[in-house]
Amino acid sequence: MLSRYKPYLRFLRPAAMPFAIGIVAGIVYGLASGLGLPAMSKTIFPILFKDQESLAGVSPWFRGVVATLFGDDESKLLLASCLAIPLIFVFRAAGQYLNLYFIQKAGLIALEGVRVEVFAKLQHLPMSYYQRHKSGDLLSRVVNDASVLRACLVAGSADLVTQPVTLLGALSFLIYLATTSKAFLVVLAALASIPLCIIPIRLAGKKLVKRARREQALVGEFTEYLAESLQSPQEIRSFNMQEERCEGFKARVQEVFRTRLSVVKYQSLISPSIEVIAAFGFAVGLFLGVSNGLTLTEFLAVAVALFIAYDPIKKLGRLSGVLKQGGAAIERLEEVLNEVDLLSDPEEPMRPEKIRGTVTFRDVNFAYAESPVLKDISVEIAEGETIGLVGSSGAGKSTFVNLIPRLYEADSGSVEVSGQDVRQWRKHDLRDLIAFVPQQPTLFATSIIRNIRVGRPDASDEEVREAARMAYADDFIQQMPDGYETLAGERGSQLSGGQRQRIAIARAFLKQAPILILDEAASALDSESEDKIQAALESLVQNRTTFIIAHRFSTLSLVDRIIVMDAGRIVGLGTHATLLDSCPIYRNLYDRQVL
Repeated sequence: MLSRYKPYLRFLRPAAMPFAIGIVAGIVYGLASGLGLPAMSKTIFPILFKDQESLAGVSPWFRGVVATLFGDDESKLLLASCLAIPLIFVFRAAGQYLNLYFIQKAGLIALEGVRVEVFAKLQHLPMSYYQRHKSGDLLSRVVNDASVLRACLVAGSADLVTQPVTLLGALSFLIYLATTSKAFLVVLAALASIPLCIIPIRLAGKKLVKRARREQALVGEFTEYLAESLQSPQEIRSFNMQEERCEGFKARVQEVFRTRLSVVKYQSLISPSIEVIAAFGFAVGLFLGVSNGLTLTEFLAVAVALFIAYDPIKKLGRLSGVLKQGGAAIERLEEVLNEVDLLSDPEEPMRPEKIRGTVTFRDVNFAYAESPVLKDISVEIAEGETIGLVGSSGAGKSTFVNLIPRLYEADSGSVEVSGQDVRQWRKHDLRDLIAFVPQQPTLFATSIIRNIRVGRPDASDEEVREAARMAYADDFIQQMPDGYETLAGERGSQLSGGQRQRIAIARAFLKQAPILILDEAASALDSESEDKIQAALESLVQNRTTFIIAHRFSTLSLVDRIIVMDAGRIVGLGTHATLLDSCPIYRNLYDRQVL
């Protein structure tokens, strides 16, 4: 079971010092508990209560230490004995505190490492991965599953040191008693019951694994439902879906509750079961010991040692349940960490000495899962040429342009940029050449100036403002409360659709990339803004290879040629005039919009 966690111990390396301090402190706590407390009952209590029969068993070294420090005086021996009690608990408490604090610190550092690595992997996985996994479930893996793993690492690191040390200390003392007094019968009977404690641990552990996996999956679904509801307030209110969503949320909460309760049931069953088994073992041993003349002082020493010995067994039993629950979290995290990036960079990436904006598709085929989207696509786009893409919804227009920055990979054939297959480029270098303005741009929850600077992070403030002016965004930005430092809100919620679109266009102006992709960039603008943007785009597309996905034919006035797509194929290629005469699909699309 512990082998499942070995690959994740590397996350504790940055926390080597606090982890080491925590381990040492745990050993101190374990020795103070396992040896200190039983020895106290054996050595100190006979002195305090003047049990003459048991005083003979007081270790000579203890009398010698007291005599050296305080002198050979009975009252001083009594005082030293009383002071020894809080001293043992001081060592025990200090060890426990330092162990918990530094192990928790190490665990939080490990959690940071796990989350950063999972998040980084998610940032580099291809777009197809996000089509197969819901965003809320991925959020749950980064937040909840990573936290479960942290708890397991912390619990394992702490208890796997303190509890075995405590157990070994107590067992050592019990063995010592068994060889020096009549307590050996109690010890033997009690020790014989320890293997039986494994039974409830194993039985409960099998139940826990299945339920813990189910719980983690349900938390992912719950998080997805919550994120979906919080991201769609307008739709929910517009269609009066509030009650429906509340009922759905309640049902998911109850399902998580029931599954969690089932996990708690089996986790909570371990300790009581061990206590019952231990009690029977102790009762048998006590009967045998008393029958053979066991004294009260010997009984107290054995009782304390046995109590301390069984406590680590209970905690290790609970730890077994925690580790099994963590195993379910590890499986979900590994689904991300071990995901193969099919769009990885080549081992020896290539970059042309002279960058040109040419784009070529050669016999390209592409499918989402088993659904073909592009079929036998071949076309050459010259440097500086502006291409329009038209077709009905689902014709493959967006997929066509998404293959250029290698957001997806062609199943067969090749896509070339600047005369070189995109699979030979380093993705970072390839995407540096491309500016993209989506139909529904995403703005981040930061200032407007930082949102524009996404296009080129090293741009100066003046360059950002110039890009905004070219996108006709400067006027409305200046009117905002904090100007360019105004926060855009979550996903740009503080801005209108048209304003968000112009911020996205400003990014493209700022990036100055040789290849430009516009996915109906003027779709969210009013007529006046559209005219301004149209004029700005005339300047933007100059000397750039541009692809314009057009749903409104008014945006095609800038293009040199038009690609007409239908059912994943190119069914027409040419100018507006030639396509009206030669391509029935294009003419039908045009007539439906104009007439």
